[in-house]
Amino acid sequence: MESTQPKYNAKQLLAFHYLNDPNIRFVAYGGAAGGGKSWLGCDWLLRCCWAFPRTRWFVGRNNIKDSRESVLVTFKKVADSYGFVDYRLNEDGIKFKNGSEIILLDLTFYPKKDPMFERLGSKEFTGGWIEEGGEVHYLAFEVLKSRIGRHLNVEYGLEPKMLITCNPKKNWLYTQFYKPFKAGTLDKDCAFIQALVYDNPFVSADYIRTLESIKNRQTRLRLLSGWWEYEGNVNALVDYDAILDTFTNPVQPSGLRRISADLATRGRDKFIAWKWNGLVVRVGIKLDKANSKEIEDSLADLSRSYGVGRSQIVADSDGLGDYLSSYLVGITEFHGGERAYNKQYYNLKSECAFKLAELINNRQIHIDCDDPEERERIAEELEACLVAHDIDADTSKKRLIEKTEQKKILGHSPDYFDGLNMGMIYYIRPQVRGARVHVSKLN
Repeated sequence: MESTQPKYNAKQLLAFHYLNDPNIRFVAYGGAAGGGKSWLGCDWLLRCCWAFPRTRWFVGRNNIKDSRESVLVTFKKVADSYGFVDYRLNEDGIKFKNGSEIILLDLTFYPKKDPMFERLGSKEFTGGWIEEGGEVHYLAFEVLKSRIGRHLNVEYGLEPKMLITCNPKKNWLYTQFYKPFKAGTLDKDCAFIQALVYDNPFVSADYIRTLESIKNRQTRLRLLSGWWEYEGNVNALVDYDAILDTFTNPVQPSGLRRISADLATRGRDKFIAWKWNGLVVRVGIKLDKANSKEIEDSLADLSRSYGVGRSQIVADSDGLGDYLSSYLVGITEFHGGERAYNKQYYNLKSECAFKLAELINNRQIHIDCDDPEERERIAEELEACLVAHDIDADTSKKRLIEKTEQKKILGHSPDYFDGLNMGMIYYIRPQVRGARVHVSKLN
């Protein structure tokens, strides 16, 4: 077959440079549509497979059906451009005549069936490619990091390599690649290349016009301009970078300890209770689908171990009497729908949320969390939940969006956010005797 002599844009050539650099293990490429991401991935893997017989590589995506429909089609185009025919396609991926293979991996997150991506744990690869990284769960990336460099790397003297192609997404790609790249603090074994459609001279003019005609501003900024700091919502109360800074802000504990928790059990994904030491806060309890007795016992145990009196525990008690076998004596009850202390707010929950947003934006609160997956979940909830209701709709008072809207955005209950928000009660209520905070009934 006659070769059509493939051509590369400058950003693709830079990517090849990093992929050949023995000091670089992880290359993130993209940041917009039309930058030649798929062609780069297929070309790189074709070269690797043919140059190093019997090696094993992967292409992983959130939906394996999408990989079959996109990667395999693009791979054939790349192979045709070289006149290369010594391979065959199958349901599992691509098999080469020299014994090398490219395996298609399903990186879908299954929270019940496989929450830790254990299905990837026994696989061994020379290297691989995560396609559409913005759709892929962070833990999949973490597990795959441990699976590359495991097949004939020593024999060939190959460093483990992973290519991640993506569009802008405020998740682990933003925190691990784009933001450090922008700040000049990217890890030495990582590289990031921002590739826009305008960087690709081989893309059609019609495709560029299609991107330029996207009416939704957020989508157009992401896919055309490669803008990572896209506005998730014009009514957002917090800056996303300020949310990320909550995990590193140099806030010192004050010694004043408190606990905040949402005690409702019905429809809950997780039961989360927060431990506060001034404005330094850490998860104290995390239980999946806990029943009322487990919630009550674990909260009582935390109170004793953390040295917190019942009056310093605030809990959302809506429906408390229906679900707990008995009341915890003396806890502070939180009713978010009640009247706010400050009349400019729609209700108590809204007043707390605006206070939480203020502390976050001013870098006055520190969330002590070392788990990258949990950090991502917390940041996701804060960005989705700290959003103002449209004040032109029905009231001039400052108001938080409804919980139903928060769940719609997240796809789950905002378990981390609810407890954090309730902790603001101590920073907004009048510091006078007899302040309006309900105390639960005695047994």
